[in-house]
Amino acid sequence: MKLKYKLFIFSFFIFSTFQLSAQLDDKSGSKEKIKVKSITLNSSKSTKKPTSLKNNNNGFKDAYKKEKEKQKKQQAEKAFENKGVITKELARKIKFQKFIEQNTIQMPMIDKDIGVFRTKSKFIYLNAFDFSKIDGDKIAILKNDKTFLTSFYLFNEHKTKTIEIPLDKGFNKIEILAIDEGSMRPNTGAFSMFDDEKKEVFSDLWHLAKGAKVIAHIIRE
Repeated sequence: MKLKYKLFIFSFFIFSTFQLSAQLDDKSGSKEKIKVKSITLNSSKSTKKPTSLKNNNNGFKDAYKKEKEKQKKQQAEKAFENKGVITKELARKIKFQKFIEQNTIQMPMIDKDIGVFRTKSKFIYLNAFDFSKIDGDKIAILKNDKTFLTSFYLFNEHKTKTIEIPLDKGFNKIEILAIDEGSMRPNTGAFSMFDDEKKEVFSDLWHLAKGAKVIAHIIRE
């Protein structure tokens, strides 16, 4: 009887120990799972893209666009300074005129009225040069029948200087007067007029006897 009682106690003790161990394992496993789940959530939260990055992208695009516009404006101004003196149309006229001179065709040496032009510009910019041989041709500029520039020698297109003429509101009469024909007649020249936006208003050639003029009527709106 005592032996059976001892065996029963021993068996009960072993069974209780096994159950307790199983419960501890189960709790330990649950805690591990919770711990892993928590790490996953923290990781996904840290990789979320901040909203400020989108604003930064827009800022970069705007800055790039402004820089491109600035470069474009600088290139246009540089092109005007370097080669804006001769436009494609003016270059064609000069080529044709040299052909005429080679074939000794005489051109009239009288006043040249180039017509009426309208603009919103405050200034008109005039580039004038001798497209033929540099022989001392000289001009003066008149504005509304008053002398604006008394003496201007014509050189080639690479040495010419831009003449800046302010425009009155309304009517402006601009005249290019030949005051010297140089060593070879007549006074030969080419010119281009531009507005404030560096856009061509007009370009042409002239063949002027001493005292003859190129006349332009410009209306500032």
